[in-house]
Amino acid sequence: MAWSVAPVLGANNVANSVDYYREKLGFQNPNGIFRPEGHETSGVYAIMTRDDINLHIQIRRRDLYPDDRERIESDVYLYVEDVDPLFAEFDKRGAKIVRGITSGPNYGLRDFIIEDLDQNRLIFGSPITTE
Repeated sequence: MAWSVAPVLGANNVANSVDYYREKLGFQNPNGIFRPEGHETSGVYAIMTRDDINLHIQIRRRDLYPDDRERIESDVYLYVEDVDPLFAEFDKRGAKIVRGITSGPNYGLRDFIIEDLDQNRLIFGSPITTE
């Protein structure tokens, strides 16, 4: 049996979040934004895709993180083939980078952290290879 996961991230404005993920992180929104009649004009739900990654964005009607977050806090860890070119791409696109690339010898991964418009933090990492 094969498993996969799709994290659901909260957003105060789904349309703005879709734009951020598309423009700053290179994700696509193939099915559009779900906008049920009588609800927020920015929509209530969207699915973002990039390569084999799916992220769902869902409306939240309150502040997600009312206090400042610790620098090391994160919400989703995404494994990628090579963090270096991805970091360079996100930096060039103007993504909010919370922590640059570091190597974690204790857990064998090189990774970096970005933050979206709603303070959701995503870590992108790849295994440290030993030659």
